[in-house]
Amino acid sequence: MGGYAVSFLDGCCKTCKEDGKFCKRVTVRMTIRKNDCRSNTPVNIVSCDGKCPSASIYNYNINTYARFCKCCRELGLQRRVVQLYCSGNSTWVNYSIQEPTDCSCQWS
Repeated sequence: MGGYAVSFLDGCCKTCKEDGKFCKRVTVRMTIRKNDCRSNTPVNIVSCDGKCPSASIYNYNINTYARFCKCCRELGLQRRVVQLYCSGNSTWVNYSIQEPTDCSCQWS
């Protein structure tokens, strides 16, 4: 996974601190807007974020570098409905969003 040693609490011991954050589900608060409609308050939206492996390795067979890259992306989606208030005609509408059920490093 990678990381480095840091002093733990009172400095008597060492523990491993992860180097950066790895691909996982994260929650972000945001206001959803669609035309003149918006969520009344910020909504918790699940996304995928974090590091994934990549490399550029010399391949003697093709006499050049082969590049490998994985992306932090959704591993399955679930539908979720959020209510939006439309100021133009003073009505509420249901707005459907897709959220990741889980996240992982995958070939793009």
